[in-house]
Amino acid sequence: MKSLLTIIFIVSLCSFAKAQQQGVYSNFLMNDYYYNPAIAGSKDVHVANLSYRNQWVGFEDAPVNMNANFYGSVRNKGKAGYGASLVSEKSGLVNNTGIYLNYAQHFKLSKKLKLGFGIQPGYIQYRVKLYDAVLADQGDEVLTGSVYSANAIDVNAGFHLYSKKFFLMGSMQHLLTKQIQFTSYNSNLAFHYNAIVGYTFDFPKKKFELQPSFMLKYTSPIPVQWTGMLKGTFNNKIWAGLIFRSDDAVGLSLGIKLKERLNIGYGYDYSVSKIRKYNSGSHEVMLSFVITKKKPTLEEEDDKLNNSIMEDMKKKMEEKEKN
Repeated sequence: MKSLLTIIFIVSLCSFAKAQQQGVYSNFLMNDYYYNPAIAGSKDVHVANLSYRNQWVGFEDAPVNMNANFYGSVRNKGKAGYGASLVSEKSGLVNNTGIYLNYAQHFKLSKKLKLGFGIQPGYIQYRVKLYDAVLADQGDEVLTGSVYSANAIDVNAGFHLYSKKFFLMGSMQHLLTKQIQFTSYNSNLAFHYNAIVGYTFDFPKKKFELQPSFMLKYTSPIPVQWTGMLKGTFNNKIWAGLIFRSDDAVGLSLGIKLKERLNIGYGYDYSVSKIRKYNSGSHEVMLSFVITKKKPTLEEEDDKLNNSIMEDMKKKMEEKEKN
């Protein structure tokens, strides 16, 4: 009977690990590189990001996700990109740590539209800490004080279709579906499918941008999950967003840009599922630092100067009309 309980317990943990292989970030746009390797090189800058999410605060052994990454465009030309990332995710007794490298290539389809493809090989480790488990049979020597670990080569890939205002991206994680082995019990790295689409509406007179976006996630056998976000940005410095995740949570996201280099974001979402009775919500903190920026071309400098002159003329005309 003891051996049967042991087998059921470990198999359950492996199944749980399979369902938790990719973390959840409500502010998926500030974590777009986490979901899609084709982002690298698309922004003509070098960026360092750090994200932390504490999910379901108050719920014991709830998921805690952290990821740090760096990516950039080769010579800031927006044709090729590279990057590296470190991911640490904990949920219950399962710890997942991964390190990845990244390469992306971008192609100009038209004057305004580009298409990028990215690939992200990496190494991932799962650890199941059974010594933290509360067992019905406290005398089970098989489980007491044990740590099971499993390692695997991992590969992610994605595409990114984008212009100045529009973006559509898709990715797939764990392409190799390599079997990972916890002692004599096995589990597979499940495919994760992600898709993100969005559009930016610009209101230059009010120095305001409105950006609706949607994200779809699918991992078998879990039903498709979608997240919608409506984000407003004022003066290209302060932004706020409303978030809804299907059958799961509603949330709020806030952020500020400091000196054109540092972006600071905070997110909170509140569970609307049955689990809401057992937690006080989830918190996210995100930092993004632009290390190098692409130097503007002469054409871009001319456009900026012309726009500035036009704005000054409009202000003078409005003042004359008032007088």
